[in-house]
Amino acid sequence: MVEVLTAAGIGLDYGTVRLERATSDWLAAGAHLQRHLAATVPAPAVAVEYIGSSSVRGLLAKPIVDIAIGVAAGAALDPVDEALRADRWIYRGDAGDEGGHVWVLEAHEWHRVAHIHVVDHGSAQWRNYLRFRQLLDGSAEARRDYEAVKAELAVTHRDDRTAYTAGKATVVRRLLSRGAEG
Repeated sequence: MVEVLTAAGIGLDYGTVRLERATSDWLAAGAHLQRHLAATVPAPAVAVEYIGSSSVRGLLAKPIVDIAIGVAAGAALDPVDEALRADRWIYRGDAGDEGGHVWVLEAHEWHRVAHIHVVDHGSAQWRNYLRFRQLLDGSAEARRDYEAVKAELAVTHRDDRTAYTAGKATVVRRLLSRGAEG
């Protein structure tokens, strides 16, 4: 799986920020990963979605694929964890409302190609992942607003991905709120 992602130009050193336009190769590789995980990850997983900026053609994005896996509410994650670890994913902990349970896939040490966010299927977090992807895919205005913030953050926090990610939270909330109104 790593080879499919790196062949598409996906990958970024841990902690750094670099933005590029999401390409059709990225979308194809992300869709391939989504299908692979849907076939690989057992119950309590009930849905797998390709999310994040790299899933929207032409959007400024970090060259990392983000996948959301929706699991049955309250279910033990042991079967999911076992399947992901067997597939070379590394568990990075529970980020709560800021990303759910997170696993990463690396091409080599500290060079990330993909993140998985495991959250309760149907939860507000799950719905927001899907709504945000749909909003960015369907609204040029939302894309412009989001890209402007991301571009500025990428300059000010180019070696601090945690600060970059935290800086995006306000615009994400604002866009989701505006999308709910429209």
